[in-house]
Amino acid sequence: MSRVLLLGSYAPSLVLFRAPLLKALVQAGHEVVASAPDEDSSIAGAMDRLGVRWAPIDFDRNKVQPLKDLQLVRRLRSHLRDIQPDRLITYTIKPNIYGGWAASSEDIPSAAMITGLGTMFMNSGVRKRIAERMLRKAVRHHDRVFFQNGDDRDDLVNAGVVEDASKIVMTAGSGVDLETYPIHPLPEAPVFLMLARLLVAKGVREYIEAASILKRRCPDAVVRLGGMEDPGSGGVPMSEIQQAVDDGIIEYLGHVEDVQAALARCSVYVLPSWHEGTPRSVLEAMSTGRAVITTDARGCRETVDHEENGLIVPLRDPKSLADAMSRLASSSELRSEMGNKGRSLAESRFDARQVAAVMLDALSL
Repeated sequence: MSRVLLLGSYAPSLVLFRAPLLKALVQAGHEVVASAPDEDSSIAGAMDRLGVRWAPIDFDRNKVQPLKDLQLVRRLRSHLRDIQPDRLITYTIKPNIYGGWAASSEDIPSAAMITGLGTMFMNSGVRKRIAERMLRKAVRHHDRVFFQNGDDRDDLVNAGVVEDASKIVMTAGSGVDLETYPIHPLPEAPVFLMLARLLVAKGVREYIEAASILKRRCPDAVVRLGGMEDPGSGGVPMSEIQQAVDDGIIEYLGHVEDVQAALARCSVYVLPSWHEGTPRSVLEAMSTGRAVITTDARGCRETVDHEENGLIVPLRDPKSLADAMSRLASSSELRSEMGNKGRSLAESRFDARQVAAVMLDALSL
């Protein structure tokens, strides 16, 4: 039995995205500890129910500030000495970088999960080059690097961040818990749903514009948007969302706590994102038997077999998105057929238990 520490930067994601991995580690007989900034009072109880020890550590998850974050490395080293894990697994950019540095200093084996490259890596410039150097240093210590799509892998290999290709392990995203997201009967009406943070890069504006076109063609179609406002520079102002509501273009759900219930009330899931790791919301929609419309973008295109379980549209193209929505709005048979194929694909390719088994095998756990 090993003591395994899973380090992330957002506590709710441990429950929302990492629960199957945590369960698999516990079921394999390991002592499992989870750490992230303590932003949610419910996390301790959720970890206890999973059989995981909760050991929060505070840090700013949104910014990479090399000088200030040197203090974080010191605190992470102290955190590791307190927990004394046999193995560290990190995910998201700051844990991947600073967790790797701290693990190297403490001589603890570590692995990193690349769950998507953020804007720092997607844009060119000095900040990108600095981030690549920082991650390269961490990856030299990580003995496994898990990627969710080939584009992210190729970018980091070509940039010299991952110098040893033998460390690379590909996974089908984080997978989806098929039991938590069972198949649901489809509503008769065409009901479209998008769940995401209200960011420009998630395609929120394209979704609203496509909805406007769709409503002129198919007034009975229902278009719903759920997600939290993001106050950062990449956020879509709430005034734009409210204007679309006032104009009768969309229904805004706000923050959606019960994702399964929201999916059960829709017939098509839409994610016009600019880039993802592998979008978990799409996998959840597929698992419940929903047709999917998404973009020909990294991470997104991996989830849809075009014309099978959904439709892939060009990036940042509201007209093409509206055409795809119109096509599915006009045919309940097509929505049902694609939804059933989506469930089959979730079972064969994206089962979270299979993803966890691949990771545990790669880590010899």
